[in-house]
Amino acid sequence: VRCVVLGELLVCLYNMILHQATFALESSGAEDGNLGPGVSGDTASTMRFFLISRAANGLTCAAVFILLPSFRHHALALRSVSPAFVLAAFAGECLSMVGVCLVSFSYSAFYEPSVVNAAEGGLQQLFNLLFALTSHHVLGWGRAVDQVSVKCVSFALVATGLTLSTA
Repeated sequence: VRCVVLGELLVCLYNMILHQATFALESSGAEDGNLGPGVSGDTASTMRFFLISRAANGLTCAAVFILLPSFRHHALALRSVSPAFVLAAFAGECLSMVGVCLVSFSYSAFYEPSVVNAAEGGLQQLFNLLFALTSHHVLGWGRAVDQVSVKCVSFALVATGLTLSTA
């Protein structure tokens, strides 16, 4: 549980940095409009932040695997993993990266990052519930979901609060 709390705290810090780096374009000089044809300052700034943060993420992961012997061992063990598993992991990572890119634009466009974070959390709750219900009832995977009505009411309350806070 401690790692989850720390992970969520670090994600929130990242989101705050993302918002500060991309929302306040006046301080970055990107509002001068000289970014090329068809590219606005906010789009270019957000895309630059996304690309730099993804490159830093990749370099950090590479450094961890290079510097830690146990991680190197796990990386070498990937040779015995089935291609279907690697393809599924790659597809999941690509979908995740598209999601991070889209969320980056949300953080740069809205004046209050905590509202974007709450919307992100609420939608994640809804999509996890829908996925769990679908996978159990349609595909026969996983365990049954209990207290669906409580989870739907929770989502409705979060959505109502977000609607009221942005009106």
